[in-house]
Amino acid sequence: MMRYEFPFFLRLSPSRRWPLLTTLPVLSLFLLALVAMPPLAASQTASLTASQTVRPVDAGYESLANAAALPDLRQLPAGPQRKDAFLEVLVPIVEVENSLLAARGEWLRALAQRDTPWTTVERKRVAALCEDYALECAPGEVSDLLLKRVAPVPLEMVAVQAVEESGWGTSRLARQNNNLFGMRASSGRYQSFDSVQDAVRAYLKNLNTHGAYAELRARRAQLAAQGNVPPEALITMLNDYATRADYPDVLLSLLRTNAERIRRHAGDTPA
Repeated sequence: MMRYEFPFFLRLSPSRRWPLLTTLPVLSLFLLALVAMPPLAASQTASLTASQTVRPVDAGYESLANAAALPDLRQLPAGPQRKDAFLEVLVPIVEVENSLLAARGEWLRALAQRDTPWTTVERKRVAALCEDYALECAPGEVSDLLLKRVAPVPLEMVAVQAVEESGWGTSRLARQNNNLFGMRASSGRYQSFDSVQDAVRAYLKNLNTHGAYAELRARRAQLAAQGNVPPEALITMLNDYATRADYPDVLLSLLRTNAERIRRHAGDTPA
């Protein structure tokens, strides 16, 4: 089952934490209040954010994974050691990007369900998301099409596509261009990315905006409404991703043999 919580990268950095309380009485009152306060669920947090002047849900996320670099995995023997080294880099980045998509989607749904008028900041934020996800949206409206596009992709599906397209991170495109997904520009040339995170983000944006994957997005929304989006269900809809006719079958085979290993590298925000 796909489950997303607000990830740790949205918390305050150490440099911005509150100053140390210097008196025991004040410290005691603070700790008592903290213990008595029930934690907010992710959906509650999204609703709270949407009911006030909104703070963009993706603020500050950029710095987490930009430093992640793909090592030269050809130096490792083919097999478990190379696989784990590849997934150690890839999986946390996919989780970060998926968590951002989930948080954006929660915020949009909370905003759509709210009875009070949107603030100017909220209107601008929704308009920016519509532009970012290649949609023309009516002012003051969160459309079903936007919600279908602002959504995560199952971790296992992302991972097996990266495995197939990059040869477990050993292909020339992966090593030189950080292109783990065989992505091409409109000119037909293979794309180059500054980081693995940029490549993952571009891949997710491609699946979430390109017309070739409209049916995949509709199927994902249908399954999400039922509470579970199994990667197998979306992999079977990737016929247009590659020219080879057996492409989904190849990915399903990789999933069967590597799903457990992929999940072992997942953290607190599994896809």
